[in-house]
Order: sequence, then C-alpha cells, then structure tokens
Amino acid sequence: MRIHFTLDDLARTRLAPAPSPLAMTSLSVYRLGHGPPSPGLDLWRRTVRAGLRASTDGGYDPFAELAPTAPSHPVPRFLRPYAGLRTLDEELERLRATPRQSLRADIDYIARHRDLPPRTVRDLADARPHETARLAAAVRAYHRVAVAPYREGLAAALAADRAVRSRQLLDGGVESVLRGLHPRMRWRPPVLELVGHGDGDEYRLGGRGLVLAPGAFSTYVPCDPADEQPTLYYEVFGGGARPALFTHLALPDDRRTALAALLGHSRAAVLQVAADGASTNQLAARAGLSAASASKHASVLRDAGLLATHRTGRAVHHTLTPLGAQLLLAP
Repeated sequence: MRIHFTLDDLARTRLAPAPSPLAMTSLSVYRLGHGPPSPGLDLWRRTVRAGLRASTDGGYDPFAELAPTAPSHPVPRFLRPYAGLRTLDEELERLRATPRQSLRADIDYIARHRDLPPRTVRDLADARPHETARLAAAVRAYHRVAVAPYREGLAAALAADRAVRSRQLLDGGVESVLRGLHPRMRWRPPVLELVGHGDGDEYRLGGRGLVLAPGAFSTYVPCDPADEQPTLYYEVFGGGARPALFTHLALPDDRRTALAALLGHSRAAVLQVAADGASTNQLAARAGLSAASASKHASVLRDAGLLATHRTGRAVHHTLTPLGAQLLLAP
C-alpha cells in the first residue's frame, strides 16, 4: 500500500492523543490467527483461545462478527476510535451512544466490503439499544480474557513508544516520525509505503492529514473515504528482532503472581524471559539479576526439566522445554 501525502497532509499529520483501549481490543482479534512467530505471542494466543472457549456459550456474538480476522477486513469506526478515553467502560458508553446514522453508515460500509450476517446488519444498523448493549458486553468479555490481564506490559510499551515518537517529532518533525514508524514501512517523500498491506493500493489523504496511533497488536490502515481524518494504527515495534509488545504478552498478572509463589520471584522471572529465548546475559538484564545469579537460576530450572540450554561457541542460549511452556500455560 502507498499512502500519498501533500504539503497540507504533512502539516495536519499528528500523533493520537492517547491509546484507545477499544481500538486495541478490536485490532487484537486479527493476531489470534495471524502474525509472526514469537514465543510471547504464541503463549498469548494459546491462553486467550483457551480462555475464550471457557468463557463463551457459543451463542450469537456481534463483536466476533465485526472484528477483523483477515488483513482485508475493514473495521467499523465505532470499534476503532483513535482518541482514547481513560477506560474501556467509558469507550463502550460512547459506543452505545453512537447516533443511528453513524452506526448505519459504518455497517453499510463494512457490509459492502465483507460478508456480515443479516442479523448484524439489520439490528446494529437500526441502533436497537439491546443490540448495542449486547455488542458492548461482547467486547468487554473478550477484553477481559485477551487484553486486560496484560495491561501493565502493554501500557508500558505504548508509553515508551509515545515518548519515542514525541522526541522524533520535536527533533526532526513529522517526516522523522514517518521514517521510523516500523521496519516494514518506508518513507519515500511524498509517499509512505507499507510492505505487506493492501494489494498495490494507492491511498490519497486529500489534504486531511493522518493521525498516527499505536495499534498495539496489528498495523491497520482504514481506507474509508468518509473518515474525517484517516488514522494509521501502527504496530509498536521494539527496534530489535520482534515487536516490543510481544515480549509483554507471555503471562497474565495473576499467573505471574502464582508462578512467583511456586518458584520464587527470581526463578519465575528467568522462566518468563526464557519464553522468548535468551542468552544468560539477556536473562540477567531482563530479569534484573546479576549474570552469576541468572546462570544459577537457569541451572536449577534446567535440572528440573523446565529449560533447555544450547551452546554455540562461547554463546549459551536458553529456551523453554515443553514442560516449562506447560507450566506457564497451566490454567
């Protein structure tokens, strides 16, 4: 996909004021079935899928019908606000208050680009109160399993990304931000190229500018021509071998506490870091330990069958064994 900028577009391009819990929740659905291999992301997928199976009754779920499960799926604007409110509940109240004409326009647009069940089109487009309440409840139930348990790590990564973007904006202007958004994006003035998005699509902003919002789980570019100002939800990237957020998705808060009670805080931290694969020095740095202490804890975990250690030359690399992964994933 190629996004074309004019001088007016560059002047009006800005950072989103705050991450949207609702947009983060909606865009995370795509990551359940797609995305680069990563131990953190794979652990997140498995725990979320198990949690969703346990928490759903198999009935009609309007959020599951509307959330994106393929790159080509447009997402209705009422599920992807770029201006976040403080909590998901506040955003869901805003969703329930969406005017009928706005709901109908969004549903009509989505239905022209992907198949939707007639019930979803009919009931939501008419803004029936019980249907918007059902949608809000479905979003909340999904968020409780897929996003809420990881909120601390996600918030930290998003805050760090915003600090980086703000510094880029101050030091080098909007073009500096566009140059460093993501390794799969290339700024070739006056065009931003997104590798792997769209099918050679050419998107012109038409003087409206672009809102740059951290997409948390997935990069998403709405192409709805009715958007007052288009928003690019870019996937937060750590600048290393993997997106920064994936390292925060391995374990929910309550599981982290239980694991620490079982193994001790230091060994639990070493086990969690090893989910992404790490050298002894990386174990130490990420777990906040000395190299000697990290090596000792890794040896204990290896003797217990939870870690596997491989040596290549002078480098030592630690990964989880199937038993170690099962311990992290145990309900």
